[in-house]
Amino acid sequence: MDRPMPRRLLLGASLASAAGLAACTSGGRDTPDEAPSTATATPSPTATPTPTEEPFVPPGLQESQRDEYRFGDHPRQVSDLWLPAGERREAIVVLVHGGGWDAGTDRRDLNALVADLVQRGWPVLNVDYRGNGDGGGWPGTFTDLATAVDMAAEAAAEHGLPLERTAVVGHSAGGHLAVWAAARHTLAAGEPGAGPRVVPVATAAMAGVLHPTALGEDGGDPNVQLLFGGPPSAVDERYAVGDPTRRVPLGMPLLVLHGTADDTVPPSQAQEFAQAAQAAGDRVDLRLLEGVSHGDPKEPEGATFPQVREWLESVLG
Repeated sequence: MDRPMPRRLLLGASLASAAGLAACTSGGRDTPDEAPSTATATPSPTATPTPTEEPFVPPGLQESQRDEYRFGDHPRQVSDLWLPAGERREAIVVLVHGGGWDAGTDRRDLNALVADLVQRGWPVLNVDYRGNGDGGGWPGTFTDLATAVDMAAEAAAEHGLPLERTAVVGHSAGGHLAVWAAARHTLAAGEPGAGPRVVPVATAAMAGVLHPTALGEDGGDPNVQLLFGGPPSAVDERYAVGDPTRRVPLGMPLLVLHGTADDTVPPSQAQEFAQAAQAAGDRVDLRLLEGVSHGDPKEPEGATFPQVREWLESVLG
């Protein structure tokens, strides 16, 4: 793949061949049949994409602190690197937004967290991807996210950042994609997202959809079916590739936070993933936060994100 240049459009970037993108490959790890959990998310396959052509600046930051890495001609095929104005920590934090993998939510959804981390000295790569109804779904959302995270390699080379000290943090659907990105090194050649340039040293999910197989059957979450192109009973080989619970062990420290008052993604998603990962030998810090809602992680001073900051300090310093 050609090396992308900051603030320029790189056409035709891809993680896999055209045949690989179109294929529904297996290569996953089966888990026993289980009753699907329930969720209350609402499908939105015809959502209007949020325009992202114009630059934006999180509160308290300056445009001069931003470097843009584009990997396709769609406005959502981009990663923004935000650098601290003063001293910076020797690390990279990749943020992955949620929004139900929907075309109507973009990376600006986590602007408050971007600003909070950058002002505390953390270099932040805020990544985007195409969503359901706008070129995303299977496999586009997955290959976009994989390429977006791999832009950390370009950022590290151009700004003298330590790529080997990269952590990935995601919220909701972004929690799913963050943990899946951390599992890409377990994928077989030819599977969407295989062959990562960036393997994080630690990963955190906030209110994440970490076991989509359990939500994807009829009567579960329709957004999951939109993402994978059907229920597990029809396209289980896709879930085997894209379900983080079926990719364990990941071989890195994992932080999983989920509010007990989350009425969008059930807390059982966190529990099922943590149980599977721990049984496979992973070190998982599972925290169920009493009375915390689904949207709380997007607030820098809420109940969730301060714990992520503390965890980043512990794993990256």
